[in-house]
Amino acid sequence: MDYPRQIKKFLYSHYFFSGARQAVGVTLPALVIFWGLGQHLLGLAVASGALCASVADVNGPLRHKHIELLACSVLGAVTVALTGLSSGHPVTLWLCVGGLSFFLSLLVVYGYRASLISFACLLIMVLNVETVVSPSEALLNAGAVLAGGLWYTYFSLAVCRALWFRLEQQTLAECFFATAQYLEAKGAFYDVEQDLGECYRRLIATQVNVVEKQQAAREMILRDLPRLRRGQLDKRRAMLLNLFINVVDLHEVVVSVHTDYPLLRKTFEHDDILIFFRDLIRKAAADVDSVGFAIASDQPARSRSSWKAEFRAIEYEIELLKAKRFQQSMPDAYDALVATFRRVWSTSRQIEKLYRNIRRDGDMPNMETRLDQALNRFVSRQSFSPKLLWHNLTFSSPSFRHALRVSIAILGGLALAHFLPLLKGQSHSYWILLTTIVILKPGFSLTKQKNFQRLSGTLIGCLLVLAILFVVHKPWALLGLMFFFMVMGNSLVLFNYGLAVVFTSAYVLLLFHLLVPGSIVVVGERALDTAIGSLVALVCSYFFPYWEYRLMSPLVRNSVLSTRDYLQSCLGRDGVVDEFAYRMARKNMHIAFANFGAAFKRMMLEPKSKQVSVAELNGLLVQTHVLASHITSISEILARHLLRDSSGELDAAAQAILDILQRAADAPTAGPRSNDVDLTETLRDFTRRLDALVVRQEQQPGASADDIQELKLIAHQIKQMLRVGDLIYKDMRTMRLPAG
Repeated sequence: MDYPRQIKKFLYSHYFFSGARQAVGVTLPALVIFWGLGQHLLGLAVASGALCASVADVNGPLRHKHIELLACSVLGAVTVALTGLSSGHPVTLWLCVGGLSFFLSLLVVYGYRASLISFACLLIMVLNVETVVSPSEALLNAGAVLAGGLWYTYFSLAVCRALWFRLEQQTLAECFFATAQYLEAKGAFYDVEQDLGECYRRLIATQVNVVEKQQAAREMILRDLPRLRRGQLDKRRAMLLNLFINVVDLHEVVVSVHTDYPLLRKTFEHDDILIFFRDLIRKAAADVDSVGFAIASDQPARSRSSWKAEFRAIEYEIELLKAKRFQQSMPDAYDALVATFRRVWSTSRQIEKLYRNIRRDGDMPNMETRLDQALNRFVSRQSFSPKLLWHNLTFSSPSFRHALRVSIAILGGLALAHFLPLLKGQSHSYWILLTTIVILKPGFSLTKQKNFQRLSGTLIGCLLVLAILFVVHKPWALLGLMFFFMVMGNSLVLFNYGLAVVFTSAYVLLLFHLLVPGSIVVVGERALDTAIGSLVALVCSYFFPYWEYRLMSPLVRNSVLSTRDYLQSCLGRDGVVDEFAYRMARKNMHIAFANFGAAFKRMMLEPKSKQVSVAELNGLLVQTHVLASHITSISEILARHLLRDSSGELDAAAQAILDILQRAADAPTAGPRSNDVDLTETLRDFTRRLDALVVRQEQQPGASADDIQELKLIAHQIKQMLRVGDLIYKDMRTMRLPAG
């Protein structure tokens, strides 16, 4: 791994930019009020309000960021007020903490960003739960928290508005880096020394990552369509939109680079042609990564790699195979090889387009698609109706179970902090509650991951601080280190949580040392409280668990149906494909696949007894990706040939695939299986009919070689799609999952 380049990519990323913004926004009011004005308690209260708002400050459109940060600031202030007003009465306090914990945890029903607001408010609650104040002081604290939240809100918005182009660049660059990783995973299929099953697992993981990055970039770029300035398009915004469309199209082309890998490996195991394909795809990955780095660093892209040697070598190998009449002896392997070569060539053309569009020294770039309100259809929508909360007040809701777990864990941690003799005399036992809310997640597997990362990261952070305090004694040096650790902790929290915990623990302990010099004992308290909080979270994670397999059925069905819709969009009407309908179907298919893949990955981290239909679900993941690849490979030519085919055979085969996928989606709720034999015979019949169609086309006088070759490709891919559809149907009939 090129570590210097990876460090540069991190420093240019929105992760580091966000971490630095959050650190400055939280620290600045504390420095001014705490040390500048000498108002210690007020400075801490304002800083805690800014910290609360900073938790919800994630990458996204400015108009949404404004609403989210305001909502977080106001809700955080209300939480502090309620906690403070009930602090003088133990019974009232416990009822208030339990009720707030449940309500705030239930906000996860509104999605990822709402879950951040939920966590931020829980954080501000546990930071104030041990402080006994009068009603007037409680309201003053709430006002200070609100002031801190408002300060951070408008500080962050001002920075992001001033640097909007930089933010969109960084978000788009992540798309390119993820696509480059996907290309790397594709290239591994042509390395006969790598296990094919492991190649598929890596490919699916990178596909999920690509879709997540594309969705983030889509939210950033399409929310603010290219603006008109003095009657002209904003050149920089037009460039970003073009590059986003290019990278999505490139991903589509790369997805279509799929073939019968076992057949290719078996046939060409000892030939160099697979090595040439592997090297070509690796060069493509390096080029895409280079464009992404150029976008992230706002620098010119370096010259792209030369692919001439590999292309010429592959063309030479294909000519040798022709001379040996290989296409007659091994037609399937030959067709797979030629089709792969064409898709890789198309990939090179897409990368050339990327390099053209990233140059800003010429005229206004041509827009890759029409700019109208139809683009808004590609942006996700989130409902915030109060009815959603009401509908989730049932034991069958995973969010309701999560809220119950968090409430029980917080009350249990509060009881331990008050009654456990080991913690008597501590003033930081709220760390138990803090650890608990950080670790407890709606999913069991995520809680398990966070638990280990939190424990190990905190231990390393404590040891790091002890080493620093042994060597460094200057307050200004410790303050500088604390700020650095704060920036790194905020930067890595979404990127590498385990390492983020190390830096976060270090800066919190340094902060306590600066506030109360010489308080080394706090390091031990931090480690002890974290261990207790981890144990509480671990125990409570087994309360009312909602295992991933219970949520899998609708995700699987949606993945199959969205793939069916994608194929339907490729059929077009009168030989013409609706571009927006096609792109929308493609986006929905990738998102559905990513949701399915992410849920399956989480399920595999749960106890073995809770992993249901693993073989079938793994097969469905692979086969739906393969089917999407086959569809994509003929998406540009299918509608045209359907129009030309007077026999109707192609349309009949396409409709058969649609029917198989619909039956597969309905299979878990259908009756007992009784028609598998009929389906198999139907597939054989279509194979014979498609082969006959190709023969008739070849015998047509005046038929062009290009048309014949395209028809052969379509027939081959449809036959593969029929087989894959059959496998999907059988897996859907075999798996045993609760109905969603």
